[in-house]
Amino acid sequence: MSAPSSDNFSAFASLNRYFALIETSKPTRQQAEDAAALLCRVYGAESEEDLLLRGNPELIDIYQEMKGKILKAAM
Repeated sequence: MSAPSSDNFSAFASLNRYFALIETSKPTRQQAEDAAALLCRVYGAESEEDLLLRGNPELIDIYQEMKGKILKAAM
């Protein structure tokens, strides 16, 4: 089930704030994990599992690449 578009926009705005944060400071591991969860919501998925079950290889590749960047910033 897709998330409402206002939820997608809210997730996008929060994710944008996360990327602004990593330009000036190192995020905590929890902030990175929260941002990764937001990334799923941007794609209209409830969770990573939901996103992966959709079976769209291109979407999954982009998601995994972005998630890697998000988590790497907290290392």
